Amino acid sequence: MTFKVDRSAAEVKPFAGPGEYTVVINSCKDDGLDKSGNSVATLRYKGANGEVISDRFLLKETMMWRIQALISATEANIDDGAEFDFSVNGAFFRFLQGFVGLSLIVVLEEEKYTDKNGAEQIALRVRRMKKVPSDIDTI
Repeated sequence: MTFKVDRSAAEVKPFAGPGEYTVVINSCKDDGLDKSGNSVATLRYKGANGEVISDRFLLKETMMWRIQALISATEANIDDGAEFDFSVNGAFFRFLQGFVGLSLIVVLEEEKYTDKNGAEQIALRVRRMKKVPSDIDTI
């Protein structure tokens, strides 16, 4: 195997701004537990031009709609009615790892927040997920 150095390939590029982007789920990271003891995992999406954005998933009853949206948007090979026991240690993370390599469209919107120094900031956040139309090639 040969290797050619290309520093531009290592550059992490943000998405240009709000909008719809076709992405591939590039990785899944186990973030442990939040302050309330809920499991947290982060999916990292990669765009066609190397852009990257992260999306946190919380294992919490009120957040299960996001998992449903992810399953629908990626058209994951999961049957309706299938049940998963996320009470088993690590099961939530392993479930989300199964989405790595799948494509979807993410809808990014700007969100204002106050950072830990009290300054107002703006970040892009994933607000919705949609299926990639079947007539469009994936990345």
